[in-house]
Amino acid sequence: MKNAYKKRVLVLALFAGEIMLKAGAEIYRVEDTIIRICKACRIDYVECFAMTTGITLSLDTAEDDADMHTFIKRISRTTIDLTKISKINQFSRVFTSTDLSVADGFEQLRAINAEKGYPFLLRLLGAMLVGAFTLQLYGGGGTDTLCGAGVSGVAYVLSEAVGKLRFPAFIRIFISSAACALLLFFLSAIGIAHNVTPLVIASLMIFMPGVSITTAARDLLSGDMLSGIARFAEALIIAVAIAGGGGSMLKLWQSTGGLLTQSPSYEYSVFLFLLFGTLSTIGFCVLFNAPLRQIPVISLIGGAGMLSLASGIQYGLGDLASCFLGTCIVAIFAECASRAGKDATTVFILPGIIPFVPGTMIYQTMDSILSGNYIQAAGEASEALLTAGSIAAALILIASLTRLINAVVRRISEKLAERRERLERAAQEVQDSLDTQDSQNAEDQR
Repeated sequence: MKNAYKKRVLVLALFAGEIMLKAGAEIYRVEDTIIRICKACRIDYVECFAMTTGITLSLDTAEDDADMHTFIKRISRTTIDLTKISKINQFSRVFTSTDLSVADGFEQLRAINAEKGYPFLLRLLGAMLVGAFTLQLYGGGGTDTLCGAGVSGVAYVLSEAVGKLRFPAFIRIFISSAACALLLFFLSAIGIAHNVTPLVIASLMIFMPGVSITTAARDLLSGDMLSGIARFAEALIIAVAIAGGGGSMLKLWQSTGGLLTQSPSYEYSVFLFLLFGTLSTIGFCVLFNAPLRQIPVISLIGGAGMLSLASGIQYGLGDLASCFLGTCIVAIFAECASRAGKDATTVFILPGIIPFVPGTMIYQTMDSILSGNYIQAAGEASEALLTAGSIAAALILIASLTRLINAVVRRISEKLAERRERLERAAQEVQDSLDTQDSQNAEDQR
């Protein structure tokens, strides 16, 4: 195999992995995609090591006159783009099962990489949906719903504007959180907003590091220690920015004599949580640029998970057990939808579990630290970690069971195929014997 061809394969595989990593794919999925592409090009020796900030790939064909090629690709900025993850997953399926050339593969990857997400106005509507209906999950209602939608929209617009100035994510989220909290305090002062704490949390849910902390727990439980620690650090930085921005405005408002009104939380039936969970999941689908054809399925999966969570809490299972149950429901439906739609499981799981992630606990932890309540902060941090751990454990449990079932089904299919082949071979031998006997009888008659 020529060295030039190996270089092209290496660059192609790295390009696919880069797109996936920048789109927020899991580490194991990135490595698996890269290895599959290389194996499809008949490269025997492939070693891939991916982290949140880079990918290292080594290739060798084990031939005497072949050279080993190693390449390191640094990844600087990541987002969540489920459409790109879905399309790279489909690309790897096509590339490994057909005779698609490396050159054609490059063309397809360039087209995927150049694709834009949903229009800004649609993403703004998604942010407003998240703010309005996440608030319902925390017991808000009435005019608070409109406040949550409006303030989430303002926070998203401000975040996008600051992001265009190339400020770091910490500064962007800090400024957006501060402006969001200040606006809510003003609305509370004039009597429009009432449940301020749920409003702040719901309005800032679009920035909450729930995906980071859940993915970090999954990476750690899967053995990807470096990636898990890096994502935990990312979640911590985001939580500090959110709590710092909102907390600084709270201290400023209280120092000027500002008061915050508070009204009782609303109580809903568990079936309304199905509606609220579905609508908030649609908002996250838009923000995460989920494939348009999958949004109805994803939203229903998210609603079913929220219904399971609310039902578990209502029947006394406890927060952790209910969160585990809800995540299991989401993971099971996501695995089924992934098999039926031949798409990446991540596309169905990420938007569906967002309402479960401990974003509220992370915010409250950082707020307690900034207020000097370290004992309370320790308890809230422990609860957040246990919740994230229960989510990660449920996802890993369902994924492991799915792999086990697939392996058993594959083994049974192989056994049936072998038995069918033996029966066909035996039948063919009997038929050949009969044909030989008939020929011999005909010869004897002549």
